[in-house]
Amino acid sequence: MTAVIPIQAAPYRGPLPLAGQASPATEAHPRVLVLLAAYNGAHCIREQLESILAQESVEVRVVVRDDASTDNTRWELARFSHDTRVVVTSAIAASGSAARNFLTLVAENAAAGFDCVAFADQDDRWNPDKLARACRVLAAGAAEGYSSATLAVWQNGRRRVLAPSGAPTSSDFLFEGAGQGCTFVLSAALYERVRCFLAAHTDLTQQLHYHDWMVYALARAWGLQWHFDARPSMQYRQHAGNDTGARGTAGGVARRLDLIRRGWYRAQLGAIAGICSAAAPTNATVLAWQAAQARPDGWRRRLRLAHLCLQGGRRRKRDNLVAVLAALCGWL
Repeated sequence: MTAVIPIQAAPYRGPLPLAGQASPATEAHPRVLVLLAAYNGAHCIREQLESILAQESVEVRVVVRDDASTDNTRWELARFSHDTRVVVTSAIAASGSAARNFLTLVAENAAAGFDCVAFADQDDRWNPDKLARACRVLAAGAAEGYSSATLAVWQNGRRRVLAPSGAPTSSDFLFEGAGQGCTFVLSAALYERVRCFLAAHTDLTQQLHYHDWMVYALARAWGLQWHFDARPSMQYRQHAGNDTGARGTAGGVARRLDLIRRGWYRAQLGAIAGICSAAAPTNATVLAWQAAQARPDGWRRRLRLAHLCLQGGRRRKRDNLVAVLAALCGWL
């Protein structure tokens, strides 16, 4: 259950026009709905919100959902009570995960009046042109979804660009997402399609850990195009509270391997395949993967899964090799 925090009672400045219908004063500025999931982010959320509100050449409205934080997050958000571009809601009880927080945000916020919808984490810093770049790509009609590289930043000053994995393969969406969900920007049409699907299939998301992977998988299962931007659009801060953390770090690799061995990844693969099957029942790629997963455990099953991984399971060759080995070990 979610309640609106009283400090944000200031009304929004009038209704927004329908998607694609610009107001006379801002014809060239796309309108973007930014969904920000917050939980115990008092140490960083102010700086992140300031970077979102400072976006160039777009009009933003930020909806923040505080997932019953126990630190001073609410008081940091109160600093923005004068800004009618920011709306804050607060959960009565914590949902238990970032995915559930985001899924609630999606369920409670329609895209009417906006051209695009973006996801935001509480602990990053956005480049000033992040949204404008994404909106230009989506407005050109080349894709319905967008994600970008990030600049990972550690507290000791270390920095490293985390580039997208590369061009999509035939079945990569069944194995991975499209990079960091905090870089995602969706057309209003794709967002509403995802939103309507989720409203009708809430049971399929109960075990889901990555909401962003699900969004990418749905787009691909529906045959829609996705744009991968090789230029970083934000600073991706690395700290002990990261859900997974940057790829390539010792901690990130160790966590992923442990999840694969314990069967967590296998369960996620099943959940994503089930969601894609419900969304696109005739998708041949999804059907082939589900049929292989349904086989009794044994060498035939393992070899079939390994073969499907080799055909295009993951975009990054190193990760694809790990998936192949995991299949042969019976971990998928």
